[in-house]
Amino acid sequence: MEIQELQKRDNLSEKAYIAIKEMILSGRLKQGEAISINSMTEILGISRTPITNACQKLEFEKFLTIVPKQGVIVNSITIDDARELYELRAAIESYSAKRAFDNIKQSDIEILKESLKIQRKYVECGNVYEFMKEDTNFHKFLLSKYNNTQFFSVINTLYDRAFMASLKSGEKSKRLYNNLKEHENIIEALEKKDKDAFVEAVEINILNGFINLTGNYQFK
Repeated sequence: MEIQELQKRDNLSEKAYIAIKEMILSGRLKQGEAISINSMTEILGISRTPITNACQKLEFEKFLTIVPKQGVIVNSITIDDARELYELRAAIESYSAKRAFDNIKQSDIEILKESLKIQRKYVECGNVYEFMKEDTNFHKFLLSKYNNTQFFSVINTLYDRAFMASLKSGEKSKRLYNNLKEHENIIEALEKKDKDAFVEAVEINILNGFINLTGNYQFK
């Protein structure tokens, strides 16, 4: 096989990976739902091999399970999965917040403020899904200031699975407003150049998110 053909296949595999993961994260493919490879090729307009490669990567990341001769089943996030994800997230974000603090510039704070405006817009119109996406972007941006590319690539998968857990539990209106306020506290600590307050604000935000999640979780 020529190099160009291999590169084309790799590009299609990545395209399929992004598309299938978005279908899972958006809830278009629901947790516990089965879908055949043939169905995905029809939906995405991509041939079987790239679809299969994408599914293998998503299986490794624990988003789905490949069932021979049947297709794939989207993995369900249990309450224990959610607890473990948030414990890991709390440990990682606390660690990274301490190391990112000195790298956060005023221009970064302005970006966070813009994110906050977007979040507020979604809270006010009750768009939970888009709020959760921007909430994830907010935290990912903070983590990116801890300049460790290997660390950040690993954390991306953790965030996406935590997103699945939050999507399953559902966010109530009161929690959205509280989450927004907690993000304001994070930014306020940065503007005051108060490292301890910043780290504490990040930790409180994660803890309250977990408390909300476990209180609302839909058990299977």
